[in-house]
Amino acid sequence: MYKVMIADDEPIVRKAMSTLVDWEKLGCKTAYIASNGCEVMDNIEKVCPDILILDIKMPGQDGISIARWVWERRLPIKIILLTAYADFAYAQSAIKYGVVDYVTKTGAFEGLITAVEKAREELEREKDREKPENLQVLQENYLKSVFDGALYEQSEVEARAAGLGLQMEDGYLIILLHFRMGEEVESGRRKQIHASLLNFFGMVFAEAMIRGLAVGRNMFAIYLKQSDADYIEEISEKCAQITDMMDNFMKLYVYIGVSRRQKGASCLKLAYSEAEEALGKSFLDEKSKINFYSEEKKEGNNYSEEADLKQQELLHLIRRGQTTEALKAFDVLLDQQKCAGETANVIKNSGILIRSQCRKILAEYGKTVYDVTGLQGSLSRRIYECRHVNEYVCIMEKIIRSTADFVSAAVSRKNVLICECEKYIQDNYEKCISVSDVARSIGTSPSYLSRIFRESTGTTVISAINRKKVEKAKEYLSQRDMKIYEIADALGFENTTYFSHFFKKYTGISPKDYK
Repeated sequence: MYKVMIADDEPIVRKAMSTLVDWEKLGCKTAYIASNGCEVMDNIEKVCPDILILDIKMPGQDGISIARWVWERRLPIKIILLTAYADFAYAQSAIKYGVVDYVTKTGAFEGLITAVEKAREELEREKDREKPENLQVLQENYLKSVFDGALYEQSEVEARAAGLGLQMEDGYLIILLHFRMGEEVESGRRKQIHASLLNFFGMVFAEAMIRGLAVGRNMFAIYLKQSDADYIEEISEKCAQITDMMDNFMKLYVYIGVSRRQKGASCLKLAYSEAEEALGKSFLDEKSKINFYSEEKKEGNNYSEEADLKQQELLHLIRRGQTTEALKAFDVLLDQQKCAGETANVIKNSGILIRSQCRKILAEYGKTVYDVTGLQGSLSRRIYECRHVNEYVCIMEKIIRSTADFVSAAVSRKNVLICECEKYIQDNYEKCISVSDVARSIGTSPSYLSRIFRESTGTTVISAINRKKVEKAKEYLSQRDMKIYEIADALGFENTTYFSHFFKKYTGISPKDYK
């Protein structure tokens, strides 16, 4: 039977609702009848009603303010508002507080009965969601939301944990397990392996394992109840059982990170981050299979600035196409990160930034990282999923070497193109030539030629052509035996007027005055 609490300041309405409605037939019972809003607030926590029927206007506190109070505390109570016709529009403003229905006071109770049935159906649906199989899914979704940062408001994190029956005040651990499973493993087989692993983890940790869930393609998180503060030896033994099984029998080669013991839902994200950092310790030491989080002070507070400078130097060398020097700079950067005790994620994020800058450099040449490396798929994901530093070095060196080599070749070609362009201008400036004519003759596009020519010489192709024409015009004018119209014709100008205008634009005086 669902408990119903009724509140209305009109005695006749209270009496009618308590006596004329067959509550038992509706699967309910009246647990409390209040005459005003203050009385509701004084008794709601003692009565713990399932359904709350409120008059929208009452002395003390009105129905909407009580509905808001219930909604803010996420109490599992269904609210029905009683309104007069004149108050209906006002009542609808309470929809944001999760009110189930609105019933107008017409003297008949059909509307009230329908509203109560609706509230009861919602309560029953919520009960179904709380059944063990559904509760497991809800708990897993909750944990994923906290772990990936989708759920971060502390009040909501704590309220939802309590609503899902996740008691965290006695202490818990988060354990992350990262293993290898080939890309070729089909989806169905992958699901079977995941199910087998969860069963195995349950056998190892027994009733202490509250939930185990996949948090990545090859990563599991275990939420483990742990009330004992002295847990390291016990957890180490159990994790050793897991590594033995997964490495030797399943060939999945697992690495494990364990958080510190935490209490309360507010520390759940912190525990996950600790487990992630502990897991990252094997990045620099592949023999370290099981790692517990520990707070270690990093030496040297100038690391960040030094690393930024080294990273900028590395990118400068890549942009200049200096492959050998760029690879050496990368080695120095990685050594700085290791000496500073940086986490695996910090190092990988640095690699992702370098990859991003290489992409921008190559885009200037109309190329992509995939074009020059031959790699496929998300490179950021590949970097992030590197299990050991040697894998990380392998992929980063390929990106750096391929990009720098391409730039070096492109710079060499650019220099060749500039020389060919200048030679073509020298041989043909006396004709009426355009940028397109020059580009076509040396086998490139006008836009690319214009860009690289300006970058290399500080001037445009057209300006270079015109400068040659002016120099030759001065030479002709100095000879005195050539007429101005003959000079204009020799330099490819259609008429003397245009030639005179052109010459004055570049020299400040007319051909006649110069002569």
